[in-house]
Amino acid sequence: MDTISWGQGGLHINTGTCTQCLACLSVCPTAALSSPGLSLPRLLSDLADHPLPVLGCKGQPDNDAHARLSCLGYLAHPEVMVLFALVFPDGLHINLTACSECANSHILDSVTAAHDRLKDIVPSHAVKLIQNREELEYQAPSLSRRQFFTLFRERSASAAAVMVGRLHDGAEQQPYGNKRVPAMRALLLKAIEASPLANYRTIRDQLFGKISFTSDCTRSKRCVGVCPTGAIQSSDANGKLPVFDQTLCISCYSCQSFCRNRGVLVLDNNRTAFK
Repeated sequence: MDTISWGQGGLHINTGTCTQCLACLSVCPTAALSSPGLSLPRLLSDLADHPLPVLGCKGQPDNDAHARLSCLGYLAHPEVMVLFALVFPDGLHINLTACSECANSHILDSVTAAHDRLKDIVPSHAVKLIQNREELEYQAPSLSRRQFFTLFRERSASAAAVMVGRLHDGAEQQPYGNKRVPAMRALLLKAIEASPLANYRTIRDQLFGKISFTSDCTRSKRCVGVCPTGAIQSSDANGKLPVFDQTLCISCYSCQSFCRNRGVLVLDNNRTAFK
């Protein structure tokens, strides 16, 4: 549909054909694209208020959910899926029961692919994709004042609530000099640090970018300058290869594109579920 295109002045989005499927957010490594009103920290907080949270879609207001995205296509971002798995160790249901009838039904395969990767990244996760209404365990939040405060005290001590509290400290994009790591990555790094389910090495190898300096590297530092997150930094020693921090690498390919000598290569780690 050519909803997103390059033109004079940069990136153009055709609002007439955009269906708000959020697929673009799932594949944009630098978080240059965003959705109005989407606050991941607030979404996590809203879900953490419930014993078994259900995430739904704003386009299907009649479907049961405790919190909603404009489209569940956002979950095709593997880092988002892993973040939910770490934040909600006691369970999270993703309500996909109406997705097959939606104009954005094309997101189902990609969301499923991102979820399938969880078994290798967070083997003990409790995130479920629900496509049959009979399988959805939804409890409507209808409580008396006394029940509400009892539940509030219980939820405040829940694993999800504790995790969300820690993530709020890292909700903003983290600066590295004049570089910035996307807020999604900053949240995920916080979650990895706080979660007993997280295996840092597995998450790093499965999701984070990785580069290799070849024998053609001339130490020109073009890659250092163009790296948007500060994942590549100058070495303190003259004549040495740049220093690489994999936790900040988002596989944007800027370093490889700007290197005139093919001195740096980005290694494919299948970061995104979209093809």
